[in-house]
Amino acid sequence: MIEITFLGSGGGRFITITQFRSTGGFHIRASRNIYVDPGPGALVRSWRYKLDPRKLDAIFVSHRHVDHCNDVEVLIEAMTGGALKKRGMLIASKSVVYGDDTHTPAVSKYHMDVLESIHIPEPGSKIAIGEEEFIITPTVHSDPTTIGFRMKTRCGDISYIPDTAYFDELLEWHDGSRLIIAAVTRPRDMGIPYHLSTDDVVTMLKKMEEKPETLIMSHIGMKMHFANPYKEAKYIETVTGVKTYVAKEGFKVMVEKNEISVRTLRPARFV
Repeated sequence: MIEITFLGSGGGRFITITQFRSTGGFHIRASRNIYVDPGPGALVRSWRYKLDPRKLDAIFVSHRHVDHCNDVEVLIEAMTGGALKKRGMLIASKSVVYGDDTHTPAVSKYHMDVLESIHIPEPGSKIAIGEEEFIITPTVHSDPTTIGFRMKTRCGDISYIPDTAYFDELLEWHDGSRLIIAAVTRPRDMGIPYHLSTDDVVTMLKKMEEKPETLIMSHIGMKMHFANPYKEAKYIETVTGVKTYVAKEGFKVMVEKNEISVRTLRPARFV
């Protein structure tokens, strides 16, 4: 079984600064423990849901924007036993490691030096993490180095589509995945550049030859939050036939060979 636990489902600057929806990204428990896009709150909410960050094996960061990478350094410290043991893997965009014209690097040299391996992959690269394989996928975002992934597992493929505009190549990279986690920032008729809207997701799913069993909407922006993302999810499901959920803090997805099921966890403790 593959277990995916969301430590937040919000995204964008206004959701991030208000925390109307938490922004911690999500945790994958497969043959290894992997954290994806540790935005603000990732560390605190890991402990809240009994996901010990000291047991992480890898961290994936799609790009340098703060709602995706804010807690990456402290999770590296946890993964490396307080930066005392060289271990763990970082998979990240160029902007995360090197910075860009408007951002400094998200990870200091101090934290880089305690990692066992660092990958700054291009789309098409393949990276093994335990029994799983990550195929790095492209995006079209304001940070041009942004990357997603398609994770090949014994239970089928799981795709993560981070911040991106819709473009037809998304079909080539993600068609046939059993589960797609997508950053759906905007509701119908309110699209903005470099981000997916409900309309974009419908277009993508309709064009797929082999649709996913399940779509998880995450990275909910302020406009989507107030438009009611659950109505948007129901619309996607009705129009495309793909079972669609909205992620939230504590939302857990369990992927088995014959079934994809979900539940909502109660916080184990508050920190």
